[in-house]
Amino acid sequence: MGALSGSGNAAALAFNGAITPHAADFGYGIIELGSMAQIGTGLGRCMSPVAGAGIIIAKMANVNPLELTKRNAIPTIAATIIVMLLLL
Repeated sequence: MGALSGSGNAAALAFNGAITPHAADFGYGIIELGSMAQIGTGLGRCMSPVAGAGIIIAKMANVNPLELTKRNAIPTIAATIIVMLLLL
């Protein structure tokens, strides 16, 4: 959600309020599942072409925000997978 909307904080808070209390039903700990939701939205925001900070930085560098997104996509996806393996 963070990569699509540029934020994702509301989605993470909603997820943590609705799903995370039932983490044991899915075989996870509350801390691990809640942390993954928060970290995932933060990493998604780094990759979003519509995030405010990304647009400002792209303008300062005189590049298209989509170019910034392409450059950040692979490291961000790799970081997400590593965090998932470590937390879940």
